Order: sequence, then structure tokens, then C-alpha cells
Amino acid sequence: MNPGKIITQLVLTILFGVSCFLCEVRSACSLPADDVIPLVDTEYYPAVHKALTNAKKSILCVMFMAKLEPKHTGGDEYQLVLDLINAHKRGVEVQVIFDQNVKFWEKGKDRNVLEKKSEYAYELLSKNGVPVFYDNENRVTHNKVLIIDKYITIIGSTNWTYSALRKNHEASVMIKSGSVALAFEGKFEKIERKR
Repeated sequence: MNPGKIITQLVLTILFGVSCFLCEVRSACSLPADDVIPLVDTEYYPAVHKALTNAKKSILCVMFMAKLEPKHTGGDEYQLVLDLINAHKRGVEVQVIFDQNVKFWEKGKDRNVLEKKSEYAYELLSKNGVPVFYDNENRVTHNKVLIIDKYITIIGSTNWTYSALRKNHEASVMIKSGSVALAFEGKFEKIERKR
């Protein structure tokens, strides 16, 4: 190989490396975490159940879907809602926000039908005194997030449904960090709440 080409390639490689270093992509919110625990597939339920059971002061739950069947009270999804109720009963400040939206993807008269995917969970929480809300029907709140004791944030793809907790491939993460929890709480304060 020509020595001139070798030097040119070396210079280009060095320049590329330096430019990558100088243009390093930084996260929008680089916050410290004490621990980050992946919760994949069936790992989600036991970890979340334990975290909710151990909550001492507060739980904020923003959940796209908590689909419960009144006749099937033994499912994991049902137990997670009961965990919120039990936390509330033992004095933990619990607040839940569920998604509701008009079926904007439909055509004709079905386009403006209001869909509440977590209606039974909403009723169960409300009946037990838990502050529970729907979001604005013109926005989709697709979050699946829990913030516990302003320290633990659990976020990912997992809805509270039989399929998500038992059949699907899901990926979530538990982050132990006060600053991460605070950042998410600040964002969720902006969600419009309706009863």
C-alpha cells in the first residue's frame, strides 16, 4: 500500500475519532442511579409486587392499561391493583392515572367513541378511596410507569394485563434514584387529570 494512502487513512481515522469524542451524544437527562435492574418478561410481576408492598410514603402510577376481569381475581394484574389499594389503606399516598381516549383511528360514528381500557380497575380503586384519574381523552397516555417513595422508578413496556404479565415478551427496568424519580414526577404533574 502507498505510504501516502496509509498516512491519509490514519489521519482520517484520527480525525473521525476526535470528532466522535468532541460530538459525543449525551443523554437529555444524565442522572445518577444507585441501581438499575432489568425486568424482562415474568421478572416484572414479582419485583413490582414487592416494591408496592414495601412502599412507605408514596406511589404514583401512570398506566396505559390495567385490564382486569371481575371474575378472575387471582391474576397478577389484579394483585397489582390490590397492592395499590393495600398501600393506600396503610397510609401510603397513592395516585393513579389511566389512559382514556377517543378512537381517533376509527372511521365514521365510531371515531368519537370514548375508550376506557382500565374501567374496572378504575372503579375498584375509586371504590376503595384511592385517588384515581383518567387523562385527557384527546391525548394518549401510553406510559407504563411507577414512582415509589420518590426513589424507585419502574418504567417499560409492561401493561397490567394477563397477556403482558404472562404471555408477551416485555422489557421494563427498575431504577433506584431520587433524581430520576423526581424528573419523572415533574413530567407527570403536567398530565391533565379527569374523574
